[in-house]
Amino acid sequence: MKNKTLAFMMAMVISGMLLGGCSGTSYSGLEALQREATETDKAPEGLTMGEVELEKIRLVAEANGKKYYLGEGKQHRPTCLIVESADAYFSHSGCTDSIQGEMLRISGPDQKSAVLVSDGYDTKELESSGLTKIHPNILVVTN
Repeated sequence: MKNKTLAFMMAMVISGMLLGGCSGTSYSGLEALQREATETDKAPEGLTMGEVELEKIRLVAEANGKKYYLGEGKQHRPTCLIVESADAYFSHSGCTDSIQGEMLRISGPDQKSAVLVSDGYDTKELESSGLTKIHPNILVVTN
Protein backbone atom coordinates (compact mmCIF):
# COMPACT_ATOMS: atom_id res chain seq x y z
CA MET A 1 0.00 0.00 0.00
CA LYS A 2 2.89 2.35 0.78
CA ASN A 3 4.32 1.87 -2.71
CA LYS A 4 0.98 2.79 -4.33
CA THR A 5 0.68 5.93 -2.21
CA LEU A 6 4.27 6.93 -2.95
CA ALA A 7 3.77 6.30 -6.68
CA PHE A 8 0.58 8.39 -6.63
CA MET A 9 2.32 11.25 -4.81
CA MET A 10 5.23 11.20 -7.27
CA ALA A 11 2.81 11.24 -10.20
CA MET A 12 1.02 14.27 -8.73
CA VAL A 13 4.28 16.16 -8.20
CA ILE A 14 5.52 15.41 -11.72
CA SER A 15 2.14 16.36 -13.23
CA GLY A 16 2.23 19.67 -11.38
CA MET A 17 5.71 20.40 -12.64
CA LEU A 18 4.73 19.60 -16.22
CA LEU A 19 1.60 21.76 -16.07
CA GLY A 20 3.58 24.59 -14.51
CA GLY A 21 5.96 24.51 -17.45
CA CYS A 22 3.09 24.80 -19.91
CA SER A 23 1.57 27.83 -18.25
CA GLY A 24 4.82 29.63 -17.61
CA THR A 25 4.46 32.22 -20.36
CA SER A 26 4.04 35.69 -18.99
CA TYR A 27 1.43 38.16 -20.20
CA SER A 28 3.01 40.91 -22.31
CA GLY A 29 -0.04 43.16 -22.74
CA LEU A 30 -2.24 43.91 -25.71
CA GLU A 31 -0.50 44.08 -29.07
CA ALA A 32 -2.04 47.50 -29.79
CA LEU A 33 -0.09 48.94 -26.84
CA GLN A 34 3.28 47.68 -28.08
CA ARG A 35 3.86 50.44 -30.65
CA GLU A 36 5.74 53.66 -29.95
CA ALA A 37 3.63 56.61 -28.81
CA THR A 38 2.78 59.43 -31.23
CA GLU A 39 1.30 62.91 -30.77
CA THR A 40 -2.23 61.47 -31.13
CA ASP A 41 -1.70 59.25 -28.11
CA LYS A 42 -2.04 62.08 -25.60
CA ALA A 43 -4.47 61.29 -22.81
CA PRO A 44 -7.80 63.09 -23.06
CA GLU A 45 -7.69 66.44 -21.28
CA GLY A 46 -8.88 66.20 -17.70
CA LEU A 47 -8.62 62.40 -17.62
CA THR A 48 -8.52 61.09 -14.08
CA MET A 49 -8.27 57.38 -13.40
CA GLY A 50 -8.58 57.46 -9.62
CA GLU A 51 -5.76 55.51 -8.04
CA VAL A 52 -4.76 53.83 -11.32
CA GLU A 53 -1.47 55.01 -12.79
CA LEU A 54 -1.11 54.33 -16.50
CA GLU A 55 2.31 53.93 -18.06
CA LYS A 56 0.98 53.79 -21.62
CA ILE A 57 -2.01 55.28 -23.41
CA ARG A 58 -2.61 54.76 -27.13
CA LEU A 59 -5.38 56.10 -29.35
CA VAL A 60 -6.53 53.00 -31.24
CA ALA A 61 -9.86 53.88 -32.88
CA GLU A 62 -12.37 56.62 -33.69
CA ALA A 63 -16.05 55.89 -34.28
CA ASN A 64 -19.42 57.49 -33.65
CA GLY A 65 -17.79 60.83 -32.83
CA LYS A 66 -15.73 59.26 -30.03
CA LYS A 67 -12.07 58.41 -29.58
CA TYR A 68 -11.11 55.07 -28.04
CA TYR A 69 -7.88 54.71 -26.11
CA LEU A 70 -6.23 51.71 -24.54
CA GLY A 71 -4.03 52.16 -21.50
CA GLU A 72 -2.04 49.97 -19.20
CA GLY A 73 -0.30 50.20 -15.87
CA LYS A 74 3.00 48.76 -14.72
CA GLN A 75 3.72 45.22 -15.85
CA HIS A 76 0.77 45.43 -18.27
CA ARG A 77 -1.89 45.64 -15.56
CA PRO A 78 -4.44 46.95 -15.25
CA THR A 79 -5.60 47.34 -18.83
CA CYS A 80 -7.96 50.27 -19.36
CA LEU A 81 -10.44 51.33 -22.02
CA ILE A 82 -10.98 55.08 -22.26
CA VAL A 83 -13.79 56.56 -24.35
CA GLU A 84 -13.45 60.28 -25.11
CA SER A 85 -16.50 62.12 -26.39
CA ALA A 86 -16.61 65.62 -27.87
CA ASP A 87 -18.91 66.44 -24.95
CA ALA A 88 -16.79 65.62 -21.88
CA TYR A 89 -19.95 64.63 -19.98
CA PHE A 90 -20.19 61.49 -22.14
CA SER A 91 -16.53 60.47 -21.72
CA HIS A 92 -15.95 57.43 -19.54
CA SER A 93 -13.42 54.70 -18.78
CA GLY A 94 -12.86 51.44 -16.99
CA CYS A 95 -9.97 49.18 -16.04
CA THR A 96 -9.49 45.46 -15.51
CA ASP A 97 -6.86 42.96 -14.46
CA SER A 98 -8.33 40.34 -16.82
CA ILE A 99 -6.06 39.13 -19.60
CA GLN A 100 -8.28 36.82 -21.69
CA GLY A 101 -11.62 36.79 -23.43
CA GLU A 102 -14.11 39.57 -22.80
CA MET A 103 -11.98 41.60 -20.45
CA LEU A 104 -14.21 44.59 -19.72
CA ARG A 105 -17.60 46.08 -20.60
CA ILE A 106 -18.30 49.73 -19.84
CA SER A 107 -21.15 52.15 -20.51
CA GLY A 108 -21.19 55.91 -20.33
CA PRO A 109 -23.98 58.34 -19.50
CA ASP A 110 -25.37 57.80 -23.00
CA GLN A 111 -25.78 54.07 -22.16
CA LYS A 112 -23.65 53.07 -25.16
CA SER A 113 -21.56 50.01 -24.30
CA ALA A 114 -17.94 49.48 -25.24
CA VAL A 115 -16.35 46.06 -24.82
CA LEU A 116 -12.64 45.33 -24.47
CA VAL A 117 -11.47 41.89 -25.60
CA SER A 118 -8.09 40.19 -25.60
CA ASP A 119 -5.93 39.77 -28.71
CA GLY A 120 -7.28 37.07 -31.02
CA TYR A 121 -10.59 36.69 -29.17
CA ASP A 122 -13.41 35.33 -31.36
CA THR A 123 -15.95 38.17 -31.40
CA LYS A 124 -18.61 36.53 -33.62
CA GLU A 125 -21.02 36.04 -30.72
CA LEU A 126 -20.59 39.64 -29.54
CA GLU A 127 -21.08 40.92 -33.09
CA SER A 128 -24.21 38.79 -33.56
CA SER A 129 -25.61 40.39 -30.38
CA GLY A 130 -25.46 43.83 -32.05
CA LEU A 131 -21.98 45.10 -31.22
CA THR A 132 -19.75 46.49 -33.96
CA LYS A 133 -16.02 45.77 -34.04
CA ILE A 134 -14.13 49.04 -34.48
CA HIS A 135 -10.71 47.65 -33.50
CA PRO A 136 -9.40 44.10 -32.91
CA ASN A 137 -9.79 44.73 -29.16
CA ILE A 138 -12.89 46.98 -29.07
CA LEU A 139 -16.55 46.46 -29.91
CA VAL A 140 -19.22 49.12 -29.44
CA VAL A 141 -22.93 49.75 -29.66
CA THR A 142 -23.44 51.96 -32.72
CA ASN A 143 -27.18 52.62 -32.72
